[in-house]
Amino acid sequence: MNDALIQDSIKVVGQAVTKTTENVHQINWWMWLVIAELGVIAYLILKEKLKSKDTAKQRFKNESLKQDIDFGNIINSSFNSIQLYDKLKVKCHPDRFPTDMEKNSIAENIFQEISKNKNNVKRLLELKEEAIQKLNINF
Repeated sequence: MNDALIQDSIKVVGQAVTKTTENVHQINWWMWLVIAELGVIAYLILKEKLKSKDTAKQRFKNESLKQDIDFGNIINSSFNSIQLYDKLKVKCHPDRFPTDMEKNSIAENIFQEISKNKNNVKRLLELKEEAIQKLNINF
């Protein structure tokens, strides 16, 4: 009877060891799956962090490089824009047309454009021609 008890005990211990070994293999498989997922997540985070950011400064630089540069306008603007701007802001000011509402709104639009393009002679000359045509101003 003792022998049967020992054999049953050995059988139970063997089954327990087998189940434990199966659980260890099962745990190892899940552990590797978790490690693989962690690697994928780390890769995606690093990829996002290392991706170059397209900042506003970089976009402005790229847009500027695509445009043609008019050096004549740049040089002319640096020397002649202030005098032309001063003439236009006086002649095209909306307060000069208080009675005629249509001319007043046209003058206001032109005056806003003049203010935006204070240092651009080419655009100021275009606005001067527009003022001559639409507001009947003589320079």
